[in-house]
Amino acid sequence: MVNGNAQPPLFFSSAVQSSDSLSSGPFEPFEIRYLDALSEEGVNLDVFLDNWRQAMNDDLARLDALPREGDFDRFHRVLHRLSGAVALVGAHSLMEALRCASLSPPELDAELIDALTARARSLVTQLEAASRAFRSRSQ
Repeated sequence: MVNGNAQPPLFFSSAVQSSDSLSSGPFEPFEIRYLDALSEEGVNLDVFLDNWRQAMNDDLARLDALPREGDFDRFHRVLHRLSGAVALVGAHSLMEALRCASLSPPELDAELIDALTARARSLVTQLEAASRAFRSRSQ
């Protein structure tokens, strides 16, 4: 069902291409159509992405702190929560990697976690850049 107050699609190829060039790390693939579908249903993508970005940053900060604390149950819960969050924007490859890590034994390789964290941060940066690029073009 399409809401009469729906916003026009926010993310299209030029916004994503500019986000790639603005990001500080490698491009993390995500599905633009997921965000377009939210927009078509009337979701305010600026608010959605602001809240999504804050939740991602909070969970990434928790993930950074948890191995030092030795709380491996919470460690796995944070990985699982991050997996769900990246699924919301259609980052399937990262979602699967985080899901697999959340099911792994607590003796996870620190380099693997660092790589997953870097990929998640790259995705956050890309979506932030794409959102800024869209806002500057629409003003």
